[in-house]
Amino acid sequence: MISPTEIAPGWDKARADLGWDLLLAQLASRCHTARGSDGARALPLLDDVTAIRARLDEVSEAKALHDAGSPMAFGGVVELEPSLGRAEKGGHLEGTELREIGATLAAGAGLRRLLSARSTLAPRLAGRAARIVELAGVSGPIEDSFDDAGRLVDHASPALGGLRRRAAALHEELARRARGLLEDPAIEPHLQDRFYTQREERYVVPVRADARSRVKGIVHGTSGSGQTVFVEPEEIVDLNNRLKLAELEVADEERRILGELTLLVKDALPAIRGNLDVLTALDLLDAAARLSIDLAGRSPEIAEPSDEGGARIDLRNLRHPLMVLAGTRVVPNDVLLERGGTLVISGPNAGGKTVALKATGLLALMARAGLHVPAQEGSSLPIFDPVLTDIGDDQSLERNLSTFSAHVENLKRFLALASPSALVLLDEVAVGTDPAEGAALAQAVLEALADRGATVIVTTHYDRLKALAARGEGGRFRNASVGFDLEQLAPTYQLHLGVPGASGAIVVARRLGLPAPIAARASALGGSASQGLEELLRAVDVERRRLAAEVAALAEQRAALERELRRVERLSVEAEARLRDARQAAHDEAVAALQKARGELDRTRRGLRNADEKAVVEARREIDRAAKEVHSRAPVQAAPAGRPLDPDELGPGVEVLVPRLAGRGLVLAAPRDGKVAVQMGSLKLTVEVAELLAPDKAAPRGPKPRIARVQGDLERAVASMAPGSGVAPSAVRTTSNTCDLRGERVDAALAIAEKFVDDALRRNEEVVFFVHGHGTGALRSALRERLSESPGIASVRPGGPAEGGDGVTMATLA
Repeated sequence: MISPTEIAPGWDKARADLGWDLLLAQLASRCHTARGSDGARALPLLDDVTAIRARLDEVSEAKALHDAGSPMAFGGVVELEPSLGRAEKGGHLEGTELREIGATLAAGAGLRRLLSARSTLAPRLAGRAARIVELAGVSGPIEDSFDDAGRLVDHASPALGGLRRRAAALHEELARRARGLLEDPAIEPHLQDRFYTQREERYVVPVRADARSRVKGIVHGTSGSGQTVFVEPEEIVDLNNRLKLAELEVADEERRILGELTLLVKDALPAIRGNLDVLTALDLLDAAARLSIDLAGRSPEIAEPSDEGGARIDLRNLRHPLMVLAGTRVVPNDVLLERGGTLVISGPNAGGKTVALKATGLLALMARAGLHVPAQEGSSLPIFDPVLTDIGDDQSLERNLSTFSAHVENLKRFLALASPSALVLLDEVAVGTDPAEGAALAQAVLEALADRGATVIVTTHYDRLKALAARGEGGRFRNASVGFDLEQLAPTYQLHLGVPGASGAIVVARRLGLPAPIAARASALGGSASQGLEELLRAVDVERRRLAAEVAALAEQRAALERELRRVERLSVEAEARLRDARQAAHDEAVAALQKARGELDRTRRGLRNADEKAVVEARREIDRAAKEVHSRAPVQAAPAGRPLDPDELGPGVEVLVPRLAGRGLVLAAPRDGKVAVQMGSLKLTVEVAELLAPDKAAPRGPKPRIARVQGDLERAVASMAPGSGVAPSAVRTTSNTCDLRGERVDAALAIAEKFVDDALRRNEEVVFFVHGHGTGALRSALRERLSESPGIASVRPGGPAEGGDGVTMATLA
């Protein structure tokens, strides 16, 4: 483990350049305890892959507890070190301090029990919490000795209750005697007022100052005006003395009890401090989990230094954590770079080059500290040590350093420290001097860093560096650029790997309000060669964005078709299962009806043997009634609503009704000889054209299907049902309309959800709720996508604040 002060020279600059202290302040603000907050601000970087992975796993477990609705609880845990230090030195602790110690010990024991009960979900955390010593022999006596107001209870010791009752009795006796003195003829005429009070914890009466000598006793003070003298009459001096002694005995006993409790704490100091260390570590892990939730973070994979091909920066959809926490709109980007490679990022000013640079460095530090990173699942990072940064202007009048001189000083240090384990981040390398010489110097420095095996990310406007990366240089250098929308004249903040970018200084200046004549003059002065390169790079960027849009559209179409194929196959299987169930149920009901009819017929035959004509008629009636009963059990086919079809209307893809099968189908080919091929689910059949009907447009059908033609494996599939646009009504969650999917894998959860929707439709539920938690978001996304495609669902939305928030999905049934 490495503390921040032990890291290689340049760490203070790196943590300032990357905003590391700002991130740690965010982590500290999510801690529950002062010790945890202090630990967060001094969070060390880990230097061992195993230790980093273990820390990441613990953060994942703490996050899983949040998703399960049972996060670690730290209520009652307070800072104890000042009290423990005083107890260690032999001082007596006050009741408030002892109660804080007791509450903290009880909270630790409670957290240990909670994590023990959730050891399946959080085994590493349960293992940490198992080191908490419950110390019931300390917390129990402390808890038993105080009431809710923090006062020692009478049974805190065998003697305390009796001593308090004796003092209370003396108080009552003194009060009674004092009231009697107010009526005493020798005292009453000299009183300023008819009441008694206490001065210096002794009972006194108010006597007029001019009558002081008329009342014998001890003076304990005067009023602010000097008109009243508070006298302890000699009649109650002895009783006051006895009360004072009784109160001293009570105070001595209370001090003795506090001393005994303090001694219990002193004897358990090592265990108490050990408990506090465990609680601090757990608090820090819970804060890291809460930070991960706020960042939508993921646990990165940590590459071993010896990994071949795998020890590289592979960050997918990374976002700058401080920008995310600030609520700033962030464009996710990919950063891919082999260990020991150099990534040259170019493009317009204010386009996001420095943001990508800083985000990569900050995520490298987060991974070293065992924190989740705001990137896609599966992103990976090696261990970098040191992380060296030259970002911003280090000009210093005190040190007689110009901007260029300061950059050169940093580069000298980086070259001395560069190694295969180093990450070097350079923002606008070698600027502040002649551009041609600066570009040459920059190339020489990058080549030297690459020769030393360092991993480098550099932002630049130098064409020489763009060309260096374009040539490849043995795969060590790679281009990247931030995009610029020429139509909107605005940066896209999207990082594109593999291509250099135009700086577009004149275009950006014009966008920022530079007068058009000056911009035009600058373009003319720029020369045809440089302008031609800029135009070429912009043309390449336009073509790249066009191709990227086409690829994205094709990918979306393919994904939609694959989803539709899966849905159609699932619906086919479900329909076949329901058909089998319906046939079996109809068969069972028909058999039952026939058995009943057979019994009726048997009874009728027996009755006909000696029957007269009337009996025969009655028997026939009974037979007719039995026959009607059998007929009534036959399945009723609801006639579909539709109109007759003209053969000219029929063609591939046309939807038709097949009344004798009570269902809808799709025409597969044009009619021939008065017949047409129709696809109904998995069933293909040939039907007379005269049998078919056109669907009634007014008939209630739910969402309207779209028909799509699919090549290859998908010859024909019904495209996804468009979800309804209505807003789900406000509803109350109940056990009957809520399905808990937490802890389930995605495939299993989707199957459970589909069955739950079917059951809810049969129960005529209006809405259903699915509880899935936050987690990685994979289950939430897959569930909402599947529900949106379901024909039984009218609308889908996240849960409201009172319904569980984004950890819950609500669906309105069609």
